Amino acid sequence: MARYIMTLQALGKDLAWMLLQQARGIPEAKFKDDFLDEKTFVLLFARPDLSERLCITAAIRQMSGHTVYMGPEEHWAESVSQFPRALLGTISYYMDGVIVHGLPTSSWVADENRMAFPILNCGNMESHPAHALADIACMMRYCGDDLRKVRLAWIGAPTGALFSLMEATQYFPFAMQVAMPQNATNTVIQEQAAKLKTDITFHETPVQAVQGCQFVMAGGNGRGTLSYEAVQAWTLNGDIMARAESDAHVLIGTNPMNSIPVEPAVLDNRNSLMLLQAEYRLRVYKRMLHWLCEEY
Repeated sequence: MARYIMTLQALGKDLAWMLLQQARGIPEAKFKDDFLDEKTFVLLFARPDLSERLCITAAIRQMSGHTVYMGPEEHWAESVSQFPRALLGTISYYMDGVIVHGLPTSSWVADENRMAFPILNCGNMESHPAHALADIACMMRYCGDDLRKVRLAWIGAPTGALFSLMEATQYFPFAMQVAMPQNATNTVIQEQAAKLKTDITFHETPVQAVQGCQFVMAGGNGRGTLSYEAVQAWTLNGDIMARAESDAHVLIGTNPMNSIPVEPAVLDNRNSLMLLQAEYRLRVYKRMLHWLCEEY
């Protein structure tokens, strides 16, 4: 059976820690090797996401692999739902692996014994394991590797990264303080957090959520489910950051185009980790690809 990565929880603690430490240990993020030489991956994107496509493509190409991109305009997602066996069989014949974005995890792992090729989930509304590990690596860089000292605030609508970060609190000892605009999915997220039984608390406002936090993450903008006024009301600005710990760092919990607004003075501040996140996402993807393909 081929390996696949869909959720952080399914990876388990040992593998999650191993991938994180290996990613941190890469001497140079853009280092080129030939590990994926003569291997071709199809990128199936149910939603357009330029930053994610650039990152995973760079990881594969820098390992000497090749990519074929299929965007939402190709209507391939309909084939997955209607003819899953036929599509998976075709992919396994022509391709060496699949990178999937924006499709529910259940579409691919209903019968894991049929997994004939490596599959990597690079983000959906249920999970984003690579982003979560990359974000944790960023935090470890500024906390002396002691995550027990870390409190992370999430400000904005939920994304797959939020779910994966919540799952990560089972394996990595950091705390989360979450503030989300009112939405029907909030109850689901709170129920999920309760099942985890880790240090995750929910707050009504961003000001409440950032108090005592060393890291503040700008969450999603709701992808059209929130009004313009509601999105603007959740802008991450200097006044909110002033309520966090001194010199608190700012991260982005989704691609920049889909995040809540972040005041330019906050985003351009020396405590913004946006570029560091890009580096560690590249590192994590490389280690995930290595693990997926080392026995394939």
